[in-house]
Amino acid sequence: MKHVHLDSIPWMEWTSPSGKFHGTGQQISEALGAVMNATLAHGGHPFDLERGKLKPGKSGCPFHRHSAQWECYWIISGSGVMRHGDERREVRAGDVMMHPPGSAHQLINTGDDDLLYYLVADNPMTEVWHYPDSNKWGFKPGGAIFRRQDVDYHFGEDDTPETQLPPPPRDAVPDTPAHFARLNDIPEEHRHSPKGRYGSHCRNISLALGGIRDAGVQQGGHPFDLQIRRVTAGAAICPYHSHSMQWELFVFLSGHGTVRTPEGQLEVGPGDIVLHPPGPPHQTLAAKNEELECLIITDNPPEEWCYYPDSDKRGARTHGKYFRITETDYFDGEE
Repeated sequence: MKHVHLDSIPWMEWTSPSGKFHGTGQQISEALGAVMNATLAHGGHPFDLERGKLKPGKSGCPFHRHSAQWECYWIISGSGVMRHGDERREVRAGDVMMHPPGSAHQLINTGDDDLLYYLVADNPMTEVWHYPDSNKWGFKPGGAIFRRQDVDYHFGEDDTPETQLPPPPRDAVPDTPAHFARLNDIPEEHRHSPKGRYGSHCRNISLALGGIRDAGVQQGGHPFDLQIRRVTAGAAICPYHSHSMQWELFVFLSGHGTVRTPEGQLEVGPGDIVLHPPGPPHQTLAAKNEELECLIITDNPPEEWCYYPDSDKRGARTHGKYFRITETDYFDGEE
């Protein structure tokens, strides 16, 4: 488990030469040990979380689209406009929006107060991005920014003029639609155990934004899922458990409770952020007389197994089955 509090994370500031673009952000994933813009193989996490802030009249970056990266915004406070494709949509506190690859977007503060938001993005290994307003491009890895010059397929391959054809006409880059939802419009799902030891209410943001439950991108889902969870006073979200591949990040929004791990009990409250990589078991519990509310972000590995140390059982998410292991011989059932 890795733990940090929002108050301890410095604000990073950026601005363009003329000041047209200006923003600040707290790089939460870096504070939790991630290497910036890196995949798991290079020391990163499967998704990154930032808390950003825009001053009135400002946008943090130009209008752009990604070829591979997904970005999800949640407006915490303030108001503004989300420019997407050829449209502009007014947004305010409680709005969430998902921009899949190919969805051009830009968040602009059009209000009178600071605009505060959470931004979740995955970390594709390679990526090209496009800036429609200035018709320039960039790519990862490398980070170079350039303008495209259309040439014939054989340009530079044959020096004889007879083989040179006119450059093809420039086509507009097609736009992928974005998805929008309001938190208060997302129905709450109530999950509880028969004896009430485990209980919570969940608003599944990713389902409201067009995702498929527990499904990766190849199965029609998103590379990460978001949900708001209200844990019943005195209850736990679920039993003490570990994941074989899944990462879970908790941002505690209100109330108080504890996080149980092999390292002990950690008291948590508003502003605390906890990251659980695959492997170590964990459990989130609300205080006896107070609900605990949190934002939970998880990735969607293609295969996933859980282990429950208190009851010595295992679960296969792919099959939706829970079982206990019975020891047997290696060749049992093979001959």
